[in-house]
Amino acid sequence: MSYAGPVSRAKRAPGPSGATTKSRPPARRAPSQTDDHRPTLVFAAGIVVGLAVGAGVALLLAPQAGADTRRALGRQTRRVGQRGYDAWDDLRNEFRRALRQRRRARQRDREQSERVMVVD
Repeated sequence: MSYAGPVSRAKRAPGPSGATTKSRPPARRAPSQTDDHRPTLVFAAGIVVGLAVGAGVALLLAPQAGADTRRALGRQTRRVGQRGYDAWDDLRNEFRRALRQRRRARQRDREQSERVMVVD
């Protein structure tokens, strides 16, 4: 079987004014209250329950006493917080440096264009 090109469409009868009418695109279905979000909620609940069970098992099977584990967790939390603060501080400094370089480049461009205008 060979391809013979697009199928021709039947012409429409002229409307009341003599022009052919165009069909409207199909209407979109409005979101309704009956949309089912249950699979998403079940998945999210499964993740939360899994995290809770995993944390509980990890604490039960920890090789240290509870007080030592809490102390170690507090220390690690402070370290992570400090590293996060340092990372944001570095990012802020890089952003400021980039802004400074951009301002200087714009100033050089302005000065160069003024020199060209004075020479002409």
